[in-house]
Amino acid sequence: MILAATLAAFLLPSMVGSASADEATIVSKQKISERLQELTIETSAFAEPTKVHVFLPTGYDSLPPRRWPVTYFLAGTQNNYDSFANFLDGVNMTAHYPSIVVSPDSNSGYWSDWFNGGAFGPPQYETFVIDQLIPLIDRSYRTIPERAQRAVFGISMGGYGAMSLAAKHPDKFVAAATLSGAVDTNNPLIGAALSFSSTFDGGAIDAINGPRTTEEVRWRGSNPTDLASNLDGVAVQVRTANGTLNPEIGEGNDPNDSLSCLVENGVYQGSTSFHEALEAAGVKHTWADYGNGCHSVQNFTREVIDTLKSFEAVLGDAPEDPASFEYRSIKPEFDVWDWNFKADRNRALEFMEVAVEPGEVTLSGSGRTTVTTPPIFKGIRKVDVGRKADKGNRHVHYRPSPDGRLTFPVDLGPAHKIQQYRPGAATKFKTVTVTLSPHAVIKILSARQRASGVRVCARTLGGPVPVAKVKAGKKAVKTKLTSSPRCPVLRTREKPGKVIVEGRDTHGHIVRATAPVK
Repeated sequence: MILAATLAAFLLPSMVGSASADEATIVSKQKISERLQELTIETSAFAEPTKVHVFLPTGYDSLPPRRWPVTYFLAGTQNNYDSFANFLDGVNMTAHYPSIVVSPDSNSGYWSDWFNGGAFGPPQYETFVIDQLIPLIDRSYRTIPERAQRAVFGISMGGYGAMSLAAKHPDKFVAAATLSGAVDTNNPLIGAALSFSSTFDGGAIDAINGPRTTEEVRWRGSNPTDLASNLDGVAVQVRTANGTLNPEIGEGNDPNDSLSCLVENGVYQGSTSFHEALEAAGVKHTWADYGNGCHSVQNFTREVIDTLKSFEAVLGDAPEDPASFEYRSIKPEFDVWDWNFKADRNRALEFMEVAVEPGEVTLSGSGRTTVTTPPIFKGIRKVDVGRKADKGNRHVHYRPSPDGRLTFPVDLGPAHKIQQYRPGAATKFKTVTVTLSPHAVIKILSARQRASGVRVCARTLGGPVPVAKVKAGKKAVKTKLTSSPRCPVLRTREKPGKVIVEGRDTHGHIVRATAPVK
């Protein structure tokens, strides 16, 4: 009976007291109040149309040229798109918050694309938010459609959703917050809540991730605590109370308060383990333990107020995108920071871990993996790709695509045949670091005859040439060439017909360019 009561508490409403973007269409828009609109959206992610609340910032209509950041709010179990407005007075709470706020429908789906016993398909909450809703809002409102101007937060199950989505898509959100969130499904009570939540959303038990006994990798592949390292570079907030009734904030007058406190104590445990995982991964974050407080509107209100203040500061001075990152995913193919990683088609479902630094990428996993870079090699004719551990010149030349992307294979050994965490599954993974050494290209921008001599302007693509020899006729000078133009003058009375610029790039490649003198 105790277990049943505990599960019931977790499954109470949290506020008591692969489709593509062009597959989501706004079919109706209703004005609820001066700043609140209700959208009805037809989408392939759900069997029926879904609703979304959009809170416009004060001044949206009176300042037509201005564009705005966007903040996404994700509600808890058995809550809906209108919970932020109705339970938390979202209109007044956002009156002075300089961002559009979008609240999609949550039901009890844990903001996940459901496994559905291997059938997949609707409901697809992650697909809807990431692939459909974000671009739809950016097309339909005056947003600033950039990661640096996009944040996400959620309460309870919504805290799980906010951190899971931000950890899977750190290139989509500059800031993320969990408020009394169920952010560690390795916790038995939180895990049990996730198992049963699908029944409130019209599905079978364990429809979201499958039974943990056979599908643990799917559970861990969406669990924020298992994905904590992915959040490096995201402004993360972890806010929670401890599950002890707090009359000072108005708790104690609701008959559900005792269950509310039981729920908050459970998410407090999950928030604490998530906080510890972030610390272990070296991810900077805000840890806000409010002390006494339960899973109540009063506690949520103070958490939301503090969250929006913090978001306002981040959105007002957003950090740059990271030059390096670490990331782990169970998806057979995934995109992050404009890199694409495609696992061996014969590999069983398991984590792949990647780490990208300037000039190299490290992968850990199994099977033959295909990597495609962002368009960072535009104008480069070839790139040497080789394992960092290899000695000598054991590298292969690859030619980037016209838009500057490079695609190459990485051999991580035989593909594992048993899904991770199942009996007999491999526990050791091969790690390979690959270096990317572009052959620099010298670009002669101009070579002009002047009374004082020949002025040559040049720069490089793909890295510097530390000592470049610039020659015109019998005269030569040495200079360092980088991506910024340099314009040395060869003081000569000759009138040479061409100039030659040559040297070695930082990888030792011989590079050379010629141009006529005008």
